Amino acid sequence: MQALLSTKRLTAKRKDLPVVDHSQITYPRFEKNFYIEPAEVAQLTEEEVALLRIELDDIKIKGKRCPRPVVKWHHFGLPLGLDSVITKTLHYATPTPIQAQAIPAIMSGRDVIGVARTGSGKTVAFLLPMLRHIKNQPPRTGDDGPIGLIMAPTRELATQIFRDCQLFCRRVGLRPVCCYGGPPLKDQIADLKRGADVVVCTPGRMIDLLCANSGRVTNLRRVTFLVLDEADRMFDMGFEPQVMKIINAIQPRRQTVLFSATFPRKMEALARKVLHKPLEIVVGGKSVVSAAVTQIIEVRPEASKFPRLLEILGAATAADPAAKFLVFVDRQVAADALMGLLMRHGYPCQSLHGGKDQADRDQTIIDIKKGDTNLLVATSVAARGLDVKHLHYVVNYDCPDHMEDYVHRVGRTGRAGARGTAYTFICPDQEARALDVMKALKLGGQPVPAELQAMGDRFIAKIRAGLAVKHSSSFGGRGLDKLDMERHAALQQERKRHGVDDDEDDDEDDDAAGGAAAAAGPPMPTIADGTNPTAGMPYNTEIEINDYPQKARWRVTNRDKLADIIDFTGAVITTRGTYYPPGMVPRPNDRKLYLVSRHLAGGRHQDAVRAWHHDAWHTHSSLFCSLPMCGSLFI
Repeated sequence: MQALLSTKRLTAKRKDLPVVDHSQITYPRFEKNFYIEPAEVAQLTEEEVALLRIELDDIKIKGKRCPRPVVKWHHFGLPLGLDSVITKTLHYATPTPIQAQAIPAIMSGRDVIGVARTGSGKTVAFLLPMLRHIKNQPPRTGDDGPIGLIMAPTRELATQIFRDCQLFCRRVGLRPVCCYGGPPLKDQIADLKRGADVVVCTPGRMIDLLCANSGRVTNLRRVTFLVLDEADRMFDMGFEPQVMKIINAIQPRRQTVLFSATFPRKMEALARKVLHKPLEIVVGGKSVVSAAVTQIIEVRPEASKFPRLLEILGAATAADPAAKFLVFVDRQVAADALMGLLMRHGYPCQSLHGGKDQADRDQTIIDIKKGDTNLLVATSVAARGLDVKHLHYVVNYDCPDHMEDYVHRVGRTGRAGARGTAYTFICPDQEARALDVMKALKLGGQPVPAELQAMGDRFIAKIRAGLAVKHSSSFGGRGLDKLDMERHAALQQERKRHGVDDDEDDDEDDDAAGGAAAAAGPPMPTIADGTNPTAGMPYNTEIEINDYPQKARWRVTNRDKLADIIDFTGAVITTRGTYYPPGMVPRPNDRKLYLVSRHLAGGRHQDAVRAWHHDAWHTHSSLFCSLPMCGSLFI
């Protein structure tokens, strides 16, 4: 353990992107508007346009001067050679609703926020205008970097976009490169040095490549078209700093496009700060499951879930031996355990989660897509961007804990016009999760089962009685307040509660404070256990964090950093209390800032959570930023 920490300390200081003063740089002008409205579309009356948008899955527009939707591919004026890819390879006979409205809007040079169901063709909706945009610009010369940049939150989504991008780029003579964490950095450096017109990347790896060799590997000077796919997740707390560093290094006159299947309201105002007078295009409602998916919710105890899963697999494979299944669980260990159980019962399968090597994850995805494996057990790492053709069934073996995760999990089936079925198992004691599932069903126009409705009603009654608190969506976080220099009052209160200063980037002061605290020999974090917990029963562990150094407090309450430990251990970790500076006495009926970890007594669950917080206390802030935060490091 000490050797691991020593290695991390040596590599903790990472290079960062320099701040770019765009006012001191003269960027060449470029064209963004390539759209010429076809005569057939221009002749439509406003009433006909409104009716057409209703027919195209009830498209809703926010913003002025939005182009009319186009329902024929040849009306887009795309480069030669792309029509065969669209119609013969990707099998889009006509544009999908999001393509029909978003492509004209983007090709007319507008910044766009696109919200549509999973499997609705969002990738093609931004790739086609991007390629038209790039082909209009002078070819790359010398050390020029890419012209188009696509950022995605996960490796799986980045590789999926890259594969689609390759299909089009081959036909128009452009070179794409995919960059994400996991593979050796030197291989991706070599790819970029050979030149790239389009880069598909995850934010962290892109920053590494921009800083490599003192910035000589690639640069963002030529980037004029920026795409953020799964934009809600991109602006989640864990990704916001890296995303904003990259965005701030790109010239302000760029064209920016944000796409996602969900887009929570609190993200909208923040996302608009990186766009200029954007058009918001919503197809079929926000956070809605496609009508092509039959959703089946079953309330059942934990012990009956596996026999029921075997029933579903048996009946489906008897009807169609080639049927493909994707089974979701909450934790890495649960994924491997369920895979073992299924194999012992005669169902060959594989598992996919964040604890596997990237090479193994890539091969698993290839196997399920090729049909070498028809059954995959996964955590939500696979829920975003995984596009498997003819995936017939999704089973939420563990019920997701927020609506956006439910939408993305279920959205893996019923894609591109195909039908699909999604089963969700929810235990009677998971009343808090029932509300989110009910909301997703109601938004999608699906009936709510009586048992599920009863669970939701019981939980609402507990909330009204003060016996429970409704959890919020996993998307969002305090890191987003960097986007607004004049912070809203609610965010100010939240930062004050956690004891975070306004200048959270002042590393030197923070390091000095942390060093002084360590030199003074601070007390270990206080951990209070429940009384005599019974093995296997849930109980709470309280961990005092009020006296952590500032950045350590910030990191141990970071929802994204907690994700891996929660995934691995199954513990539910929440922040409670209020931050009090040294010497200040808590108010009556209040406590200093602390964490509550609810988990099973004994075993690796408790040990992993304790060890994680133990090392967080003793680790300097810069080292703490670089740790993978996975409980498996400490077991």
